[in-house]
Amino acid sequence: MKRIKYYLATLLASVLLLSSCSESFFDVNVDPNNPADVTPALALPSGLSGSAYVLGGYYLALGGFWSQHYAQAPAASQWAEWETYNLSEDDLNRQFTLLYAGALNDFEYVRKVTAPEKNWKYYSIATLMQAYTFQVLADLYDKVPFTEALKGSANLQPKYDNGSVVYDSLLVRINDAIAKDFTSSSVETPGTEDVVFGGDITKWIQFANTLKLKMYLRYVNVDANKYKTQIVALLNENNFLTTDAKFAAFKAEQTGYNPFYNTFVDRLTGNINANKTLMDYLVNNTDPRKAKIFTASVTGANYNAVATGQSGTKDLAGKTIKDFATPTVGTVAPVYFFSKEEVLFLIAEAQARYTTAAAAEASFNAAVAASQTSLGVAAADLKVYPYNGIQSILEQKWVAAANKNAIESFFDYNRTGFPNFFSESLTTTLQPGQRPKRLFFPDVERKTNSNTPAKVAMTEKVWWGK
Repeated sequence: MKRIKYYLATLLASVLLLSSCSESFFDVNVDPNNPADVTPALALPSGLSGSAYVLGGYYLALGGFWSQHYAQAPAASQWAEWETYNLSEDDLNRQFTLLYAGALNDFEYVRKVTAPEKNWKYYSIATLMQAYTFQVLADLYDKVPFTEALKGSANLQPKYDNGSVVYDSLLVRINDAIAKDFTSSSVETPGTEDVVFGGDITKWIQFANTLKLKMYLRYVNVDANKYKTQIVALLNENNFLTTDAKFAAFKAEQTGYNPFYNTFVDRLTGNINANKTLMDYLVNNTDPRKAKIFTASVTGANYNAVATGQSGTKDLAGKTIKDFATPTVGTVAPVYFFSKEEVLFLIAEAQARYTTAAAAEASFNAAVAASQTSLGVAAADLKVYPYNGIQSILEQKWVAAANKNAIESFFDYNRTGFPNFFSESLTTTLQPGQRPKRLFFPDVERKTNSNTPAKVAMTEKVWWGK
């Protein structure tokens, strides 16, 4: 834990190099409910870095394993339980705690101190990023502390709210956040402390619209028409993100690395290879992203891959990580909240469901091209994929999420069943055909919060699941 605190503190310091601020704030465990000299300009980047650290670290890795982007390397076992699905309640405890005690609390502090002053840009950015983070947690756990959360000592036993309640409440908050008067003289424009968009509220409004579209699409199995009017209105307005929403304030030194690289490449080296499911898809389609998403093996310079659960079998005896391709994630790779291509895939799915096939196909083609271009594929080498409705949209969105936002692929699979060619884990502890659909409620919560719900099987779908 000390290393994580030091890492986050140093990362935050790198974010604020252009700001004059006290180093005493750099410990993210400072309680924003009892601040000393904390200002919104300090708390906002702390929240952004806290969300980026978890979402772009362990949650990216978990999504990569459960979406069959990654596989446990032979001769290693660090992540074997993720492939056998033999998790316990203390798995990912730390990430849950870091988000609640860190990022979500920081955003709440910004909201709390800026609302009375009508300092709406800071307020809205914090509200939108808090909503984004809450939404991911609700998707992972189905129920999370929300309406009674973040009250500090006023409520140490917050109740857990159903995911649908969290969603409906967040959508109200998002609409409220972007309806504020940003032209008032009391409104301050963030500068370098907004490490995502540099205080550009126009882009944050686009972020809000994109987030709403993603959340609306979660309802397709519950009530496909509940937000149809709002979805069509958003599509007609067409004010979505056209650039990446990303956290890129990293440095090429150990305490400033990208969180995935820091943990899964540098600190716990030798553990992750390319998964055969994704590699086969790329190879069979002669996809130019193969050599961008993955780095060829050290031994033999090949793109061989490992199947889910295969590292726990005898057929890879004598093999190591060096015999297989590995994920290409650099020391300062950004953490993506939304990539440009993910936005286009969201639009394509919404159009396929609610407007026209022609519009969906155009967005699909733009998304596939954007994914390849973002990875450095030359225009002359772009691969064109045939359009086949929802299935093709979700398959290509899955490819594009590799190394960027893989937890969304895990959610998409549980929501739509696509891609529909995932392999069975060779060492699964579940029944045939079963896959994880949620995380267990954290053990740290069960020990401290009497309102933690009873344990639910990880194979039980969340409220929006298929």
